[in-house]
Amino acid sequence: LSSSVLQGFTCTGVRTFKKVQIKKLIKACRRKGKRKVTLVETQLTCMYNYIKNDSDATTFELFPPDMLMYYDYSLVPEAMCRSYFDQLSDADFSVFSSDLSYKRSALFVNARSCLGITNTSLTEDNVSVLGNMCCVLDGSYIENSDPSILEKLNNCPDLTDAQAAAVETLLQGGKTQYGAASTWTLQTLKDLEMLPLYLTSSFYDHFNKKTKRTFLKYFLTVLKSNGVSRKKRKSLKKEIRKSIKNKSKRSVAAECTVGEINQVIISDETFPFDYDDITQFNCCLSASTVKNNLDGITDKVDDEDYLKIVLSKLHEAYSSSDIPEDQVQLLGPASRVATVENIDMWTITQIDTLSSLMDSDNGDWDSSLAKAIVSKYLSTEGNSLGSTELNSLGGTNLCFLDVDVLQNISSQSLK
Repeated sequence: LSSSVLQGFTCTGVRTFKKVQIKKLIKACRRKGKRKVTLVETQLTCMYNYIKNDSDATTFELFPPDMLMYYDYSLVPEAMCRSYFDQLSDADFSVFSSDLSYKRSALFVNARSCLGITNTSLTEDNVSVLGNMCCVLDGSYIENSDPSILEKLNNCPDLTDAQAAAVETLLQGGKTQYGAASTWTLQTLKDLEMLPLYLTSSFYDHFNKKTKRTFLKYFLTVLKSNGVSRKKRKSLKKEIRKSIKNKSKRSVAAECTVGEINQVIISDETFPFDYDDITQFNCCLSASTVKNNLDGITDKVDDEDYLKIVLSKLHEAYSSSDIPEDQVQLLGPASRVATVENIDMWTITQIDTLSSLMDSDNGDWDSSLAKAIVSKYLSTEGNSLGSTELNSLGGTNLCFLDVDVLQNISSQSLK
């Protein structure tokens, strides 16, 4: 069976199956790498309930690692605890719901006891057995442990700020396989795989501007292919930009000296990296370029001060006339730096425009701006807040609306 078919496993769906068939399905869900069957908590707890009393329930290598997280640990024989945690090492510990997150904490407590861990300095063997459980460790463990922990942290779906700071401390200590900071190169950045996504400007201070540019071009492509959110990519670019600002002086020139921004420059994956001086970005970006390349610009520019320049140039391009609907749909994150006066100059008559403006990937809305957009949309004769509009607005933005607007929403639209 394919992974996508197995992903549809439910307690309801297998009710009519014989138990032996259900067990075969559960065991078939044990796959690794790209073939891994992604399962949610309700599926995993259901699976465990089917096998927990069986004689082979402690043959841990037969079952999906994620399911092992829901085992009743008191039933794991003490002599087999290492084997249990070894098989659990491939599990995704982010699957736990808030209701059962206490199990995640309990697992590490039990792992400490099983492996004889008495302090925050994990050995290479400890790290190897814990595997993906390293993703739930706090910073004190990360910075004091064997450097092999970095390899495990690369598998984490996310790192907290404290975990990232600990990774940075461990790296800058110079005792990892990457050596002293003075020896780091472009290859070091690539070898760190996903970890650079979480590191700060202090880390990037160790690389020259050319290396950072080359790496950013490479890494942004990797991140996009892995479906990493724009919010995380924005954070990465912010830290790299900060490390450049630390070393460069703000230009006082009132003319463009870096090079006029055109379609070719905008198409570069790293844009606007070469315009780290915002004065140069302003001087080198013309209103007509913004008008003709808005999609490409808003796809890459994340910094709020830069976005304010982009929006200002767009309004300049249209002078005193309204911004056309097709352009409003391309504003992306630039919409979030608008004023109510700006929004008054936008054409918002179509549901597609409302939906594009409300795309949460572009950031949260200020309440006054969200209200202004909805008012602008409703000012077009025939427009109302139907179910499609409500879905595009989302819960938070709906809360910003005035009572008189909410009273005009029909009960049918809320179904």
